[in-house]
Amino acid sequence: MNKVLENSLFQINPDRFQKLRRYVGEFNTSYNGNNIIQDDIFIIVRNYAKRNGKHIELFRLPVYDEDFCAFTCVREGKIFTVINSYLPICKQIFAAGHELYHIWRYVSDSDDSLPLSGSFLTADNMDEETAKNEDNEANAFSALLLAPKSAITEQIEIYDLGQKEFDLDDVIRLMDVFAIPFKAMVLRLYEEKIIDAKRADYLLEKGSVDNQKHSMRRQNTALRWQKRTEDIADIGTLHSLIQDNMEAGCLPKQRIEEDIQFLEDNNIWDFEE
Repeated sequence: MNKVLENSLFQINPDRFQKLRRYVGEFNTSYNGNNIIQDDIFIIVRNYAKRNGKHIELFRLPVYDEDFCAFTCVREGKIFTVINSYLPICKQIFAAGHELYHIWRYVSDSDDSLPLSGSFLTADNMDEETAKNEDNEANAFSALLLAPKSAITEQIEIYDLGQKEFDLDDVIRLMDVFAIPFKAMVLRLYEEKIIDAKRADYLLEKGSVDNQKHSMRRQNTALRWQKRTEDIADIGTLHSLIQDNMEAGCLPKQRIEEDIQFLEDNNIWDFEE
């Protein structure tokens, strides 16, 4: 069995996976409805925190490091989440869902691990081949939220996919619908028993990056979610926070000037705009 399947929460802890499925269903009912989320995940993260009385600052900033995906920390009761906008947008979306799991645990379960140690998501932790423990749960949460069973089966019928056996082109077509990475999409098909372990192994072996790109170009689909968005620098309400600190004298003038200079030097923000 491929390590993506072997190391998944679905295989390691089936009972916890089923509980998480129910929790995600309840979450979707309250915060999303029946919509396919895609890049609305960033709005959902903010809305979830707001509706539960938590202040959140969600930043999307380009960090030129393939290994860094996201992190979340809590400071003085405020949640800070950073998503690396240099990554392909499908990975940003999945990373946001992963971080939402940690935020959800902090808010709904009063889990103190987030304020104590934070969450730091690397490419390895987001990869089902190497993820362990809590990252497995966070990955499962993200995938269940972004690609729920009802939507998968509906889209399979709409696009008439998997007529014989699911092939690479079929998976790529679903990737375009749900905007999640290839391995996550194959795993969701396996979790919902749409494909068996043998077919999942075959797809994971066949689905090299080059083969994925070839299928995307040939079908002209899913390419939009592979784009890097390093031009995106979403700094949330940082402008207002800096203004407030300036007016209230909360920080030394030199510190504020240094922070502004750092943002301008890294083309994240022109303070004069």
